Amino acid sequence: MRKLLLIISFLISLAFTQGGYTYREIQYGDSLVVTYDQNFGTIDWDNSGKKIAFESKFEGTQSIYYLDLFDMPINFARNGFHAAKYVNELTDKGRIYVPLISAADTAFRDPKWSNSARHILSIGEFNGGNEIFVTKRSTRVSSATKIKNVEAAHWKNDSTLYVVFKDNLKQLVEITRRQQKKKVLVETEHPIIGISKQKTELYLACRGGTYEYSLADKNLTWFSLPVKGKTIARLGRLNFVGLNYSGSAQVLDLNNAVTYPFSVGDNDGPPAISRDTKFVAFYSGFINGIVIKRIDKKFFLE
Repeated sequence: MRKLLLIISFLISLAFTQGGYTYREIQYGDSLVVTYDQNFGTIDWDNSGKKIAFESKFEGTQSIYYLDLFDMPINFARNGFHAAKYVNELTDKGRIYVPLISAADTAFRDPKWSNSARHILSIGEFNGGNEIFVTKRSTRVSSATKIKNVEAAHWKNDSTLYVVFKDNLKQLVEITRRQQKKKVLVETEHPIIGISKQKTELYLACRGGTYEYSLADKNLTWFSLPVKGKTIARLGRLNFVGLNYSGSAQVLDLNNAVTYPFSVGDNDGPPAISRDTKFVAFYSGFINGIVIKRIDKKFFLE
């Protein structure tokens, strides 16, 4: 309780200079707080960079919500640490979070936007098993896919998914949503725990590294990294974004064997990179909410 009061006091005490801007206005190295509750888990950006989907238990069960970042004015502080306007005003987050899928007997995780941003998939855990669910954003109507026993999933397109099943964690499978036709794309040496997508590459997160799978030429390349999270993103030739063994979201620079943490503390969630690679979103245990940070230019892909 004392920590919560300190954080609230910190946010309220920020000296604001101007308001009504979006997250794109923050400078390189600056941070922006966009939530203020325990929504630890996977985050995903839509292709436009206007929305993020995330997990939260703020209503009791683990559900999936999204924030419209362009409809969320922010206030700027002088010290490079900013907050969404509603956070500082302590507005009820129930008025800001847009619910996508929730059920009393199911915990939903790992939301992923489709390329068109019309749908969000998530994995629902219930009765010792799980299933992929797809939610239409405009109506917020969800449907079960009957694709079960899943460790990780992502979109290929609106009709086809990339899936790793729990009974074979070393196999990446392509499966159609309707007919459930399966095609094995690649076999790996390390068990896969997460799938991230960047343009024409998939990054298959493993404990201790990631595979880069090229959708264009089907090549599979292994990168040994001190990471444990379900999301991996590549910024440069040997620059990656991930969650290290201590639970710190950071850039891992293999060129110089240096890491660049995004925040204070080691209780972060897995970081998610925006499609233009300029911003990262992650749950910060120190703030107890989701933070968006603008990544330094030196990490950009050339």
